[in-house]
Parts: sequence; C-alpha cells; structure tokens
Amino acid sequence: MDHPKGYLALLLFVLVSVSSQNNLITWCTVSDAEEQKCMDLAGNATARNIRGNLQCVRGQSPTDCMEKIKNGSADAATMYPDEIYTAGWCYGLDVAAGESYNGADGINYYVVALARRSSSDLSLLEMHERSSCHPGIRTTVGWTVPIGFLVNTSQISVDEQCNFPHAVGDFFGYSCVPGVKDPEHDPRGNNPKNLCEACIGDENDRHICANNPRERHFGESGALRCVAENLGDVAFVKHTTVFDNMQGKNQESWAMDLELEDLKLLCPDGGEATLFEHKHCHLAVVPANAVVVRLEDKCRVYKFLERVQNAFGNATQGFSLFSSAGYGDTDVMFSDSTQRLLRVVGTYTSWLGPSYTTMLQAFECEGFTASDFPPPSIFWRHVSD
Repeated sequence: MDHPKGYLALLLFVLVSVSSQNNLITWCTVSDAEEQKCMDLAGNATARNIRGNLQCVRGQSPTDCMEKIKNGSADAATMYPDEIYTAGWCYGLDVAAGESYNGADGINYYVVALARRSSSDLSLLEMHERSSCHPGIRTTVGWTVPIGFLVNTSQISVDEQCNFPHAVGDFFGYSCVPGVKDPEHDPRGNNPKNLCEACIGDENDRHICANNPRERHFGESGALRCVAENLGDVAFVKHTTVFDNMQGKNQESWAMDLELEDLKLLCPDGGEATLFEHKHCHLAVVPANAVVVRLEDKCRVYKFLERVQNAFGNATQGFSLFSSAGYGDTDVMFSDSTQRLLRVVGTYTSWLGPSYTTMLQAFECEGFTASDFPPPSIFWRHVSD
C-alpha cells in the first residue's frame, strides 16, 4: 500500500529531528571565559565538519549545572572531584570522560602527611593534642581528606550539628587552618581560636589566619613552611609540594634552608616513609576532573569529545582544546595540563577511587537528605598558592 506524500514527508521530518537531537550536545558553563571557549569549540567543530553539534548554556554554579543536566536542559559539564561526588550521590549523574595529565591514568595527585624527620614519636593514628598545618579551610588537601581520615579512623567524632571545625579544634592542640575564622566559614564567630594559633599572618603581624597569601602559612607551600618553622607537627599537602619548593624554586629563606632528608611522610597505618614513597604512603589519591553527564548519555558525549579531541587535542596552531590562552583565565573548560581525555567505562565512584570516596563519605552527616544535601563541606573548590 502506498503512503501519501504528506505522511512520508512527516516521517522524514521526525527522523531528521531525532537525528539532530541525538547529535546535539549542550554544555553547561559557569564563567564568561568558559562560555566563550565553548562557543569557540562549537564554531571550530562545525568548520571542520565534525559530526555532532555543540551548544553552550550558562549555569549559575556547579550545582545549577547538575540540576540542568538532570532535567535535560544541559547534557554535560566539566567538574572537580568533590562536585562529581555530589553530582552522582545527589543527582544520579555519572561521568563520561576524565582528564589525564600524564596520558595514562586519571590521577591528579596524592594527599600526604608531612612531618620533620626529627619528630620520632609521631603517628597518624595518635594525633590527639598534636599541632597541624593546613593549606586552607574547606579545601581537598587541607580539610576534606585529612579530616575525613581522622573521622574514618574514629579519632574525631562530630556532633549532631555536623560542626566539623569544633570537632577539629577539640582534637588538635593548635593548628593553622587559613580562613577558618572568615565570616563565610564562621558566620557566628564561634569557630575555635586554636585553629589559627599556628598561623603567622604577614610581616607586620596582620591578616593572621587569612584565607589568602597574606597569611604566610596559607596554601601548599605555606603549610610546608609551617612545619619547616617548627610551628606544626604535621602538614597536609600534595605529594609534589616539597619538590615544588626546593632546588631554588622558592627563594624564601625558610625554603632555601630546607633539605629533603629533614622531612618524612606519615602513613595511614601508623608508620612512616621517605618523600619518594608517596604511592604507598598517602591519605588519598585525588582523581582528575571529569565530564559529568546523565547515565544514558555517557557514550554519546564521549564519542563527541573523542572526535573534537582528535581534531584539537594536540593543536599547536588555531583552536586548542586544552589551552586557555586568550581567555583571561586558567583551566578554562578543561585543565591546561590535560594531555588527553580518557573514557570512563565504570561509574563515577570508580573514577573517584575508593580512598577519595571514603574521605568524602565522612562528611555525609546523619539527617541530610537529597533535598537539603550537600552540606557546605562537600562543595569546596581547590586552593592554590
């Protein structure tokens, strides 16, 4: 039986519409720079006749992008590891691709506990009343991982109000946690004062415990300095921190006087190791950033990213997928240090890895539900020197 021409035309229209919809990737951006780079990627992909169409939508925040992806008004967004956890745990999302900084795996860095070698009686399993140095409040290295470790090893217990600063203040003798007294993190001014006692401020004794470089114990190198100057027993830092501040890379006197043999790593089992043994002596392996999607879109989004990566991933001229040059910011859309994007076959938890996921789970206080989660402690961005 012959179909009327009008029916065939309608059928063709529907097929074309479905095909176009399947080829459309809507990317959620959270900054002017990211939105501009997304539009540039879309234009360059079209010019190269790369299959698939990219459009860009603006989100107000990472959580807004999660909501947009969940409800279908966006398809993908690049997120930090802690945001990936919340996207999966609270919004039912997954990851399609992850950044690789060495071309082989999705590891970003190791969080280690650093101490002076002369501190012979130190153990990560007996840190009560000891002193600690942290890069900053609500950072992955300086807060989420070390405090998560102490909670998971039952050294710290948190009250029903989930007041982590008070629990940490009660546990350590004194510390430097830059930003812990800032109104953003301490609106009522109740956070323990001893969390700032190992801080030193600037050269004029101002800005003590500030959440910026004016506090000289702020950031990765600041936490290292805190231990080097004998103001803290342990510093929680990235495994690269010592090497980033030695051999003339840091010209400050405290760094120039530092020797590798002066320091050691404290291991989670209570033992210790050299600075070069971070792969088996660390608190957590922190994964790289990844692209968050709905579960059903993992394959579709990855295939598009694979095509644009093949075209622009190693570009030395014109548009470059992993370069932020010209956008007035760093790590725009993807980290500048990315060598390639890896396909994520497993779930978001397999990308995050067991050690890091376990640390984040320590902040899932009882009483939180999907409607009011996450608590502020899950959404920290990373701090840099």
